[in-house]
Amino acid sequence: MLIRRRPLTHAACAALALLLVLAVVWGTIDSRPPLARAASEGQLKQRIHVGQGHISALSGAVSAASGRLGQLSANIAALARHLARVQADLDAKRAELTRLHAELVAAHVRLAKLEAYETHAERVLARQLVASYESDIPDVVTVVLSATGFRDLLERLSFMQRVRKQDAAVVGQVRAARRAVAAQATRLGKLEVREQVLTAQVLRERNGLARTSASLMRQRAAVARFRSAKASELAGARAEVGALQHQLSRLQAAQAALAAQARQSQPSPSGSSGGGGGSRPAILTGSAPSSSGGFTFPLPKSAAAPPSAWSPDQGVDISAPGDTPEYAVCSGTIVLHGIGGFGPWAPVLHCDGSLDGYSYVYYGHAGPADQLPIGTHVGAGQVMSSIGPGIVGISSGPHLEIGFADSSGSPIGSQTAGTMLSLLQAAYNG
Repeated sequence: MLIRRRPLTHAACAALALLLVLAVVWGTIDSRPPLARAASEGQLKQRIHVGQGHISALSGAVSAASGRLGQLSANIAALARHLARVQADLDAKRAELTRLHAELVAAHVRLAKLEAYETHAERVLARQLVASYESDIPDVVTVVLSATGFRDLLERLSFMQRVRKQDAAVVGQVRAARRAVAAQATRLGKLEVREQVLTAQVLRERNGLARTSASLMRQRAAVARFRSAKASELAGARAEVGALQHQLSRLQAAQAALAAQARQSQPSPSGSSGGGGGSRPAILTGSAPSSSGGFTFPLPKSAAAPPSAWSPDQGVDISAPGDTPEYAVCSGTIVLHGIGGFGPWAPVLHCDGSLDGYSYVYYGHAGPADQLPIGTHVGAGQVMSSIGPGIVGISSGPHLEIGFADSSGSPIGSQTAGTMLSLLQAAYNG
C-alpha cells in the first residue's frame, strides 16, 4: 500500500513545488507596473515592433532635420561670403560717396564765390551805366578843344581808352561769371543725383541681405527646434522599447523557469521512487568542433540544422534544440551579455584576430546555461553559452542568430550576413 501511494505522494510534492514557483514568478511579475502585468508576451512583442517602427520614423526625421540644418548652414556660410563681397563693395561706395560729398562741398563754395563775384560785377557795371547816363559821354572833339595842351590831350585820350576797356572787361567778366555759375550749378545737380542713386542702391542691397539673413536664421532656428523635439521623442521611444524588451526578457525568463520546474517535477518513465529531476537533453556533440580557416562552427553539427535551412538576417539564423551548447568561433574575450531583441544572456565575443575585417561576434537568443562571465578569455571551440530553451528575445523558437557586431554589441547589419554565412558554410563542411 505504501509503495502504491508513493507515486501519488511524489506527484503531490511536485504539484506543490510548481505552485510555489508560480507564486514566486507571479509575485515578480505583479511587482511591475499595471500595464506591464497585463501585457502578454504577444502584446509586448507587438508593442516592441510598433516602438521600433516609431524609432525608425523618428530616426529618419532627425536625420532629415540634420540634413536640412547642414543645408541651411551651408547657405548661411555662402551668404556670409556674399556679404563679405558686398561689404567690400559698400566700403568702396562709401569711399566714393565721401569723395563726392567733398566735391559737393567744394562746388558749393565755388558757386558761392562765383555768385558773389557776379553780384559785385553786376553792381559795378550798373554804377558805370548810371554814371554814363547821368553825365555826357565826351567825344574826341570835346576832348581836343578842352585840352590845355598836347600833354593834357594825350592823357585825356588815354583815360577814355582805359574807361572803354574797363567797361568791356567788366561786361566780359560778368558774362563769364554767369556761364561759370550755370556750369557749376549743372555739375552740382549731377553730383547730387549720383549721390542719391548710390545711396538708394546701398540701402536696397543692405535691406535685401538683411531680409535674407534673417529668414535663414529663422529657418535654422525652427529646424533646430524641430530636430531637438524629434531627438527627445526618439530618446523616449528608445527608452520605452528598452523597457518593453526588459519586461519581455523577464517574462520569458520566468516562463523558462516554470517550464524547467515542470520538467523536473515530472516522474521518470519507469515510475521509480527516485522521482527523477529532469536534466538538459543529451546532445551528441561529436568528437570535436568543426573548424576551417581559423573559424570554428558555433554549434555541434549533430544538433544544428543543415545549411539548406539557414536563413540570413542581421546575422545568420541556425535552428537547434534548446540548451544546445554554443562554441566560441575564435579565441577571444567575452565582453558583453544581453542585446536588445536577443535576450538578456546573448554574449558578445571579441576575437583576438580579425574575421574578414570584423572583430566582434554576437550570439543572439542564448539561454542561461553554460554562460561564462564577462571578461573570460576562451579558446576557439570552447563552450561559452547555449541556445535558449524556449523563446528568448524576439524569436519564434530555439535557434542561434550569429553575426558581426560593433564595439557596443549592436549588430552591424544585414550587409555582413553574407560574410558570416560563407564562414559558417566553410567551417560546417570542414
